[in-house]
Amino acid sequence: MVLVACPACDHRISEKAVACPSCGHPGGREDRHGLVPALGRVAGTYISANALAGIILGSVMFVSAAAVLITLILSQH
Repeated sequence: MVLVACPACDHRISEKAVACPSCGHPGGREDRHGLVPALGRVAGTYISANALAGIILGSVMFVSAAAVLITLILSQH
């Protein structure tokens, strides 16, 4: 495994990394097409893996809470 410097933050990352775990800048991979590289780009900016995980977890929690509330409201009749 070869470690290279991230061009955005100089953090050492694997050359096969999809994105820098520190700043979210895309890795040195040539494959820029597909779902994984597209998930790291939002409105022309890059988000870190932690931010992406937080967004997904927040969305799942919101949908779960809404489902519980709807179930409670509908079960009262």
